[in-house]
Amino acid sequence: MGGVELIGRARELADLTAAVGAAGHGPASLLLRGAAGVGKTALLEAAADDALRRGYLVRRVTPSALLSTLLKDDKSDLPHHLRRHPAELDEPALVTALLLTFDRLAQDGPALIVADDIHRSDEASLRTLATALSNTSTERIVMLLAARDDTPPIPGLSRYDIGPLPEEAAARLLDTLTPTSGSHNRAEILRRAEGNPLALRVLADAGEHLPPEFPDAIRALPPATRWLLLHAALAGDPEHIGTLTRAAGMSLDLRHWAPAEQAGLIAVRDGQSHFRHPLYRASCTVVETPDDVARAHRNLAAATDDPYHRARHLAEGNPGRDEKVAAALETAAAGSLARSDYLAAAGALQSAAERSADDEAAARRYARAVFAAHRSGDPEWTIRLYQKSVALTTDPDVTGMAAAGAGYALVHLCRPWQAFDIAAQAARDGARASQITLAVAAAALHSGDPAHREQLPSMLPAGTGPEDQLTRDAILAIADPATFTPGPITGEGTTGTLLTGTLLTGTLLTGIVAFLIDDSAKAAAELRSLWDMGTQYGAHGAVLGSFPMLIVALIDAGKWTEADRLMDAAEQSAEIRVPVLGSVLPALRSVLHSLRHVGTPTEAPADPPDTTLIGNLQQRASALTALSAGDYPLAYQRFRSLWDTDGTPRHYFLGPRSLPQLALTAATTGNRAEAMTVLRLATSAAGNTTSRMTMLLAHAEALLDETGRAEEHFQRALADPQRALRWPLEYAEAQLNLGLWLRGRRRLHDARPHLLAARDTFLRLGAEGHAEQARRGLPVGLRAAGEPEPEADAFAALTAQKQMIARMAAAGMSNRQIAEKLFLSPRTVGSHLYRIYAELGVGSRHQLRALIES
Repeated sequence: MGGVELIGRARELADLTAAVGAAGHGPASLLLRGAAGVGKTALLEAAADDALRRGYLVRRVTPSALLSTLLKDDKSDLPHHLRRHPAELDEPALVTALLLTFDRLAQDGPALIVADDIHRSDEASLRTLATALSNTSTERIVMLLAARDDTPPIPGLSRYDIGPLPEEAAARLLDTLTPTSGSHNRAEILRRAEGNPLALRVLADAGEHLPPEFPDAIRALPPATRWLLLHAALAGDPEHIGTLTRAAGMSLDLRHWAPAEQAGLIAVRDGQSHFRHPLYRASCTVVETPDDVARAHRNLAAATDDPYHRARHLAEGNPGRDEKVAAALETAAAGSLARSDYLAAAGALQSAAERSADDEAAARRYARAVFAAHRSGDPEWTIRLYQKSVALTTDPDVTGMAAAGAGYALVHLCRPWQAFDIAAQAARDGARASQITLAVAAAALHSGDPAHREQLPSMLPAGTGPEDQLTRDAILAIADPATFTPGPITGEGTTGTLLTGTLLTGTLLTGIVAFLIDDSAKAAAELRSLWDMGTQYGAHGAVLGSFPMLIVALIDAGKWTEADRLMDAAEQSAEIRVPVLGSVLPALRSVLHSLRHVGTPTEAPADPPDTTLIGNLQQRASALTALSAGDYPLAYQRFRSLWDTDGTPRHYFLGPRSLPQLALTAATTGNRAEAMTVLRLATSAAGNTTSRMTMLLAHAEALLDETGRAEEHFQRALADPQRALRWPLEYAEAQLNLGLWLRGRRRLHDARPHLLAARDTFLRLGAEGHAEQARRGLPVGLRAAGEPEPEADAFAALTAQKQMIARMAAAGMSNRQIAEKLFLSPRTVGSHLYRIYAELGVGSRHQLRALIES
């Protein structure tokens, strides 16, 4: 509303706009209740914007003078005895005046009255207003009021409670605010803000002052109560009030808690204290001196049995270098690592480094913190910790440990060249950490730079164990998939998962090797398992770099719904906010939209892509969008940019997998010779050709052939029926193009089985545009029995809602976009479209569009 997105409030906004819409038929009223800063005002303003767009009269009233502002207009049409100031009228007269005012406001059309912060209004005015509203009958008027959550119910007014934002929405809102100093702070802000937008804004910006009402409320308490609340605030998680009382050294009869509870600042439930608003908690430390805060931390350290919390409180209570405190923090970090709580471990190790007695100990702890921070999925924090570590030591093992984490983090920041430089330099300096070589390889895979890949064979591990073999296989596969021969661990049919403490690393490497040797199903299974483990155990950093390959493998293997679900989960996760996902997710979604022939066009990158994996995925997505739209010249231009002018692929893996699309668009636009140059170079560089690449090369050769051997090349592409199971889309595309080639030569009966098989695969995958192309390729007499034909007259018989959904789908909107527009769920939209197709006799959005436009 008003061009401003209310993050996480779609349901509430839909309810409010429905209430506004109801005013077109009669009176309505709603009281919004929620905590300070929860978003009531923004919702009221959005509803007012909606009312203005509908042509309503909108009146805003002041809570401190509620009735006066409602009755402030010209009163000449009121009876003489009602023209006095509201304070001079009794309640029946006020009710009558209000009802007449409502009539006047709505005489030319519906009206909306907005009253915010009515908890500041006097009780008598609210009672009078409620009485007037309960006596309305036909007036086209809606009143929306908002008040704090502790406001008593107002008889006659429907109550609508506004709760905190869901975790995912709070994370999205935080991302729009002042950038925080790292995800460790980010996670802490999300935890402390408890979904309150005002608290998110205040806590995210160190320069933002607390609204005075919160610290003032704390200052108004007795000193003993403030002292207890300080301990409760510093404890972090809700703690038993008995423990907090003992830690504070206060009377165990709990009488000092009462003033805070009576003031509405805390609630005591199940023996635990809970702050009623997150900014009350934040205010507790603001109103006390730093010495008192440190003393409270020491009290809590002495009172807790939890090693992590004890170490944390010791650190906060004893600023400065202290090796005993540092050792306690390192021990606590070990416990956090054992629980896979990488965020807590990294924070504890950073604190340990800051309190270490000497620089070498500090550097070692910083280096360990680097890797924990990387595993937690916070690349910016990882880089800052890396810089602190290498500034304190030249020990190659310590700098190597830090460089490995930093290398991965830079990949997640879409800076693979810098990642390679840092990690490769550490390897050359003699770092023995096994992870350093893998970080170098990961950077090379993402950069795609030939100079990077050329250096990888010189970094192979010397060991002979299975982990060393797996590492060697991964590095060699990344260096040059065309010459790589899988070993016994990574070959086809092996599980490849190491059942050791390196489970995450083993699964990652096995999945990457499978991806690079075109074992798409295995790559999807291994990388999906990795994703599940990483997200379940908080090791997001271990899975972020491989996420693009996971989605590509799922698409290639025909598991499009699973790819959708994973992309939804990644977008909605409150914990995962890194540039690599932000850059690649729109491109991956665009690929699926293009294959399904839904969604809006994707803009191509301003310049041809560099050699990076992400850049080439983005360019390929834009090329597929152009192809889906039928713009073959633009599609050819974009596919061609996946190769240099001399025909070298910009990304060594992704380019060759787009050869059939390059060939198709080249043949259609008169660029066969140029595309044939690219194909010849790709064929000579293929090396140990995988079954998939054999299919793709033969398919491209058939599309470009001018020597009369096209059918031979098509048959070579389709020679192995197993390819239809392993790469269903690409196999069906070859079937489709063979069928169309045969049809063009009037070999209709030869074309039919290929076109039918392709159509069936496309329909199963959801590639509606492809399926429609296959259907059109079949002469009517050779189509499957019972195939529906569009019925133009049936569209007018659809309900208004179904017509609206059909028009949106025909215009290219996805189910998700339609759902957001109409305040429905994507599943409901899908169900409507299923019935619409049946009622209209169409089988795809292309047919739907043709029917509507006819």
